[in-house]
Amino acid sequence: MKYIFTCLGLFSLLLLTACGNKHTTASNDEPKSIKIGIIIPIEHPAMDEITRGFEETLTADLKQPIEFQVMRAQGDVNLQRSMILQLQNKGVDLYAPIATQTTEMTAAMIHDRPIVGVAALLPESTRAKSQLALVDDEITPTQIIQFIHAIYPAKTQLTLVYSNNDKMAPQVDEAVAAGKTLGIQVDKRMITALPDLYSIAQSLSPQTQGILVLKDVLVVSGIATLSQTASQKHIPLISADDGSVQNGSGFALGVKEYQIGVEGAKVAEQILQGTPVATIPTVQMTKLSVFINTKALTAQGQDLAAIEKEAAKDHYAIVDVTSKPVGDLK
Repeated sequence: MKYIFTCLGLFSLLLLTACGNKHTTASNDEPKSIKIGIIIPIEHPAMDEITRGFEETLTADLKQPIEFQVMRAQGDVNLQRSMILQLQNKGVDLYAPIATQTTEMTAAMIHDRPIVGVAALLPESTRAKSQLALVDDEITPTQIIQFIHAIYPAKTQLTLVYSNNDKMAPQVDEAVAAGKTLGIQVDKRMITALPDLYSIAQSLSPQTQGILVLKDVLVVSGIATLSQTASQKHIPLISADDGSVQNGSGFALGVKEYQIGVEGAKVAEQILQGTPVATIPTVQMTKLSVFINTKALTAQGQDLAAIEKEAAKDHYAIVDVTSKPVGDLK
């Protein structure tokens, strides 16, 4: 009898050990979670749309667990630098900074991990120094000025509000040059911080016939201030992204922010599946739409029919964002 109990005890022990080994093996076979660091330079619905497009697309397409670590710098470059270092210490597998300046900082600090710069454009010399792929969402200022001129052929003065970052300088110069060829004087007004928008809005030239904002993160984050001024003066406020139209711009020629995130996710997927970063060309967003806010257009005293007519000529889709909640432009 003692022998039987001893055998039963050994059998139970072997069974438990086998089960434990089986459990350990199963755990080891589970795919490793991929860590993605997303760096957002400033709070704005457009940034949230890009992030949503990136996260939803990569989650759906990549058959592997993903851990997204979203860092929000609140417009503070020192905080942004600290957040990039935090992600580095956490050992993220891929960085996804949003906007050109954020991508430039990330590329300067990170050299041993791939980076997908979303809504960013940097020279090839910068790409060569790091594992950097890019999704460029910019349309040229010339395209925007030409579209404005087609809608408002009688306008001869526009005010361009922009921020003091290196990215904007060549775009501002191009806008001024494009305006000159079409008989439009572009008055440049630069801000260094959001509070500057109020003083600029209060001191616009009485002769200005419209306000223009390009893809400028800082200015767009305060678009409501310019919208109020445009409504008071009954002049159009024109921008280059869908989020700013949701927040008070009358209309914009640009690309969907959500789709920018989608394209960024597709590039990230290629990299995570083994495609060398250096072989991935910069993605150019070329499918343009005209985003309209009919409520803002009415307040600014503008004619929607003229915008629709020119959009049809150029085969641009019209997207009415008036009734859509902010952050719902999938």
